[in-house]
Amino acid sequence: MKFKHFVPLLIGLVLGFSLGWWGFRIIFPWIGGWITIGSLVASRLKGKNKDLGRRITILMISPVFLLFLGVMQRENLQLEETVFYILFFISTGMFTRVLVHYTIAKIIGPLIWGRGFCGWACWTAAILEWLPIKENSKIPAKYTRMRYLVFIVSILIPVIFILLGYDWQTNHINEDGGIVQGGKPGALIWFLAGNGLYYLVAVILAFKFRKKRAFCKIACPVSLVMKAQTSIALIRVSPSGNECTSCGSCNRNCPMDVDVVNYISKGKKISSGECILCRKCADICPQAAIR
Repeated sequence: MKFKHFVPLLIGLVLGFSLGWWGFRIIFPWIGGWITIGSLVASRLKGKNKDLGRRITILMISPVFLLFLGVMQRENLQLEETVFYILFFISTGMFTRVLVHYTIAKIIGPLIWGRGFCGWACWTAAILEWLPIKENSKIPAKYTRMRYLVFIVSILIPVIFILLGYDWQTNHINEDGGIVQGGKPGALIWFLAGNGLYYLVAVILAFKFRKKRAFCKIACPVSLVMKAQTSIALIRVSPSGNECTSCGSCNRNCPMDVDVVNYISKGKKISSGECILCRKCADICPQAAIR
């Protein structure tokens, strides 16, 4: 077994025991541990079957966000709820756990692993990855622009609620505040409503467009938060040195419609903000030209 497979687990342990809240000692090792397990499973398989490791990982990571944080801790990590916590930080200077998640997973983290969160840990995509859809139809560019509208609406919704008199601090923030606080019942309601809507739209889009990740391309607002960092991320899919024959297998199998051939055939790392580090392109390349 190569040491690289255990790096995610080690990172999870370091993060879990370097931050103050006891829950981080569950969350980060759990995430890192399952990425390690998924990587080990993939290393034992060949071709398209290697993706089973990642699919197991993303499915097993989702409970920590949905059940532990969402239901038990009443913390909603969707963009809409995050707007409330940003306002809370601006007004009090208190950096909550929701903002810790966003900072690590979606702001700073992508500078290292790009949109690896989308490929390996997104709780919405965890369900999509297991849908009985064999096709991987390309999403027309005109539909991908809808994400920008969804992003704006996701920010405006909590702002409009506040302007209409919704007391978000009373309904969402516990009195102790800061990094140690969990959400009140109001946060749970937003969590259930928001995530329920995300899942419903995601499944409908997947079957309508015959593509599991259609939601990611059309309606996910969070993808836009990570795109810029992903293009310059430290960890990116790269050419292996073997000759690319431009057969197009990578492009046909990419769940995010990245023009992989355009990068690999020119000997360049993939710098597309759409790459989610799923590594399907490397798994199916007949020339092993991608690593």
